[in-house]
Amino acid sequence: MLRINRYKSTLTVSLMFCLLSTMSCGFDDGYGNEDKNDNAVMVAFRMSYANGNTRAANEGWDDYDPKDDGTAYENAINTEQLQIKVCDENGTIIGDVDNVIAINNGTDTNPEYSITGTWENAADKLSKAKKIMVFANCGTSIVTPGNIQNLAFARSATTQYIPMWGVTTLTNELVVGKSNNLGTIDMLRSLAKVKVKLADGMKARKYSLGAMQLNNYNTSGYTLPLTYNTAASTAAIRFDNSLHANSSWAQSIAMTGNADESIMLYIPEYDNINAATDRKATISLQLMRDGEEEGNYTLHFCNYTAEGAPDAASTYNIQRNHYYEYTVGRTDDQVKIVLNVKKWNLRQHGEIIM
Repeated sequence: MLRINRYKSTLTVSLMFCLLSTMSCGFDDGYGNEDKNDNAVMVAFRMSYANGNTRAANEGWDDYDPKDDGTAYENAINTEQLQIKVCDENGTIIGDVDNVIAINNGTDTNPEYSITGTWENAADKLSKAKKIMVFANCGTSIVTPGNIQNLAFARSATTQYIPMWGVTTLTNELVVGKSNNLGTIDMLRSLAKVKVKLADGMKARKYSLGAMQLNNYNTSGYTLPLTYNTAASTAAIRFDNSLHANSSWAQSIAMTGNADESIMLYIPEYDNINAATDRKATISLQLMRDGEEEGNYTLHFCNYTAEGAPDAASTYNIQRNHYYEYTVGRTDDQVKIVLNVKKWNLRQHGEIIM
């Protein structure tokens, strides 16, 4: 149960993380309770991760198995790097929620954080307060109106935590002297997930994944999507106009993991559609059987024709919080790749014969 201090003299913010759960997390928001100080404004809201919730029409991370390798990394929060901002209708920061404290009421594998903080000297800015933005795992630098648009991170610095951001629009003006329930804020991961896995039965037939690398990617990314300041909520952000790729091209990066089952990589956004032909993102795959090389294959981020040829006209960008999954199988003398690119609008493809 989340309890709010009703006697703060400034804005008090309380949150509850509901990590990859389809169930609502109940909490006592104290809404409607009078505060003893007429200058106090208190709000309560939940913060949740993507389980369909950061997608238009609940699409994109649906069918995502929370037991999949990497889940702990995808959900990890550095409680010392939480920033909460009060913004106007244009997404401009007008207030900082300071003294943020996080307490984990759950477990390490299923954390539930209650968070408190204060917005000092808020009374004269309440009428301008239209949005709340939350920043997680974004480093120790303070987010300001001057740096918010270009807030960036290096991929090499995301080995423990993925930078995340979320926004919600206030449906009612914050009320002095009462607690205000803001509902739920969905968080958007700033990295995309790429996974290559073996089809069922391949391991038993002594197949494994050999050397693998992603060709053409960005070494850094922007924390916020392009439409951060116009979006009414995180879930309202659309795939088609939100790409905010940081031009930091590198030739390739190795993909490592469990060669007998799957290999994953988390990368920043990449403008693959507008990239030159020799800089289109691909995956170089070496397939092994009983310790010997079976063959080398190239996986593309696009649709494929019925004959198995890549359709360059359908090239996908690599976008934040999206899951690009390839399944490697083999029947007779042909390697078959099943491509399932999970974006805002779920796309499923049949077998791709290489």
